[in-house]
Amino acid sequence: MQTVVLCPDIATIHRREADREKSGYTSFNVERLYNSFMEDTPRLGVWIDNSHQTPGETVEQIWNEIVF
Repeated sequence: MQTVVLCPDIATIHRREADREKSGYTSFNVERLYNSFMEDTPRLGVWIDNSHQTPGETVEQIWNEIVF
């Protein structure tokens, strides 16, 4: 099994959050969480910045990068 990490940039996270009916970021700061995650998480698996991708493009990239 391969790990896939989707890591859009901070501006994209804010934009996507604003477009949602519910808020997922109510108890923590997006910038702090993002920076901590990006700095402290080991780079295992496939990491994809999907900031400028449609969901379909993201799926296609995952499909192309993972060998089953």
